Amino acid sequence: MSMNSIIIKVDVDTFNGLENGVPKLIKVFDEFNIKATFYVTLGPDNSGKAIVNLLKPSFLKKMLKTKATSSYGFKTALYGTILKPPILAWLKDNLLKIQSMGHEVEFHAYDHRLWQDKIYNLSYTDIKDWFEKGISAYFSIYKKYPKSFGAPGWVCSQKALNYIKGLKFIKFLSLSRADTPFIEETTQLVEIPSNLPCLEENPKDFTDVADKAINKTKNGVLPVHAEIEGGPFIDKFIKLLNLIKSNTNFLTMNEYFLELDKKNLNVRKFESKILPGRAFSCLV
Repeated sequence: MSMNSIIIKVDVDTFNGLENGVPKLIKVFDEFNIKATFYVTLGPDNSGKAIVNLLKPSFLKKMLKTKATSSYGFKTALYGTILKPPILAWLKDNLLKIQSMGHEVEFHAYDHRLWQDKIYNLSYTDIKDWFEKGISAYFSIYKKYPKSFGAPGWVCSQKALNYIKGLKFIKFLSLSRADTPFIEETTQLVEIPSNLPCLEENPKDFTDVADKAINKTKNGVLPVHAEIEGGPFIDKFIKLLNLIKSNTNFLTMNEYFLELDKKNLNVRKFESKILPGRAFSCLV
């Protein structure tokens, strides 16, 4: 049986995820001798502003499925509303620990909630300000620029793509849930999508569904969230790793990017689609 190459992409969305979920995941990865790629949020945690989304039944259903209170913490549900939002960059030791343990760290967000909820309404100036604050925070911690950007919620506007095109230090993107890598038309950058199942979309059957998908996938990116797999669903995540470890070659995003045959990738624009288990549409 041939080995599958799997990349574990960890999105860190919230203060609680960075403070509590990341250390747990680092410990798990150390036990399995896995090097992952973390996409970190560095600005204010305004998670409480998502409360307006509870008016949408599909979002409420998702929150119930993923045990939102235990995943994100009760305080997280109040950040940006009743409670002042904490800044993720304050947790500098946790951010540096990711790197010191041999994992990759790329840029995910400044204000995660702002992007996920309002990216299609943000002006070019708003987007520029968002990136400048986020990249500045990243550089102040890691003393280098990120090579990749992974969008919150797998959403991105044309204005944002126009801005990203000018970021010469960004070598590849991870903005979508497409099936295979391709060249994104506006930026002319390689898009490496999260093409394997996401636990928060189907927690009940995740282990079996993900195991089958990985066995059928030669090269796959597994989307992981510090708040979910590093929280109440950590046992399900460990069970999956035990199932796949004997037949899996674990790569980082940058390692996979270097291995890609870029000359034979299709060039296309993003499309938008609502995937099963998701409350809102995302890029594919």
